[in-house]
Amino acid sequence: MSCIVRLVDTAYCGVINSFYLTLILEKGYIKNFEVFDPHRVGRITVELQGRVNDARALTYRQDIKAKDIEKYKTLKLPTHQWGYVVISTPDGILDHEEAVRRNVGGQVLGHFH
Repeated sequence: MSCIVRLVDTAYCGVINSFYLTLILEKGYIKNFEVFDPHRVGRITVELQGRVNDARALTYRQDIKAKDIEKYKTLKLPTHQWGYVVISTPDGILDHEEAVRRNVGGQVLGHFH
């Protein structure tokens, strides 16, 4: 029985990218990630699990209010059953469910499903 390990290297390592990947890891969409040389340009190696269909990081930060999060989610995610919108809030980087629960808005960083 052979084991196939799928790894992806990213060219840029930033604090926001690390928090974004931590959130994806907590939701179970990736197995693990490792940061190499975080104090310089560095890189991140991500071990995929096969659950990520699409992951988008927005190059522009779109402001969103707490009351508009559900509308944004229905526009960007393909279904109501899975997927998350990642938002940078004053409480930290949260997924859309936690942001609605805490009633905070912020800037949309991206989404994955």
